[in-house]
Amino acid sequence: MKSRLFRSTACAIILLLAACDDKGGSAPADSTADTTAAFTAAADALSAKLKAGAPAASDPAVKAFEAESGKALQTLGTPPLPLRGFDSYEDLCGKTATLVAAYVNIGVDKAPEASKAELMNRNATRYLDQLFTPLLFSAHCSAAHMPFLEKDAGDDVAAKAAPLQQVRSGAYGQVSGLLQMAGDPSLDAARRRRIVDQLGADAANFAIILSPTQRQELGAGVDAVRATLPDADKAEADKVKAALAGAPCGPLCKM
Repeated sequence: MKSRLFRSTACAIILLLAACDDKGGSAPADSTADTTAAFTAAADALSAKLKAGAPAASDPAVKAFEAESGKALQTLGTPPLPLRGFDSYEDLCGKTATLVAAYVNIGVDKAPEASKAELMNRNATRYLDQLFTPLLFSAHCSAAHMPFLEKDAGDDVAAKAAPLQQVRSGAYGQVSGLLQMAGDPSLDAARRRRIVDQLGADAANFAIILSPTQRQELGAGVDAVRATLPDADKAEADKVKAALAGAPCGPLCKM
């Protein structure tokens, strides 16, 4: 179960990035760009390692990127790691999504067609330790950019409906996948708690892109997850559901 859910979440991240990849745009350089540079350098170093196969969990490149992802979870959207519109979307969310996809697809290109899906599932389970923090950051990164996407779309949502619908599908997939992981009893309690805590922080931003029906469906998913959580974590699940239901329904929500 865990591997299937992890694969679906990774694919959702890739879809979300691809949906916005052609929008372009730029922003002035920021005086705190060194922090972004450290993140992208760590991502590029791990990406280079992955071209030769999966490095060991103890590999310095793996540890460096996990450390950068962990820091980024705390600093994204602040001066050390500023949001820069589509530039930061690509530099931060995009590179992380690419790395997650690289892990999930190790050896898949050489596998028989009939066994590709099973191999992807095995990879997602095998490399869970390396993937978890970057995956959590990638979802957080996507959520953090949703207010920007709504501002960029403005009143011209209809003209951008196709790519925005792809973004919506990706966002829904991310939240749904993370909820399923949080409700998976085979995942350790600490990781499940981290997922619910992060969704509590990000649900209102994700809701910007989600339709009322999708919000209701995810709210039902939260209820299912809540029933599996320790009592100490149930309040955070309630926070996720309240954020999904209570976020204003603007142009992207209504499209």
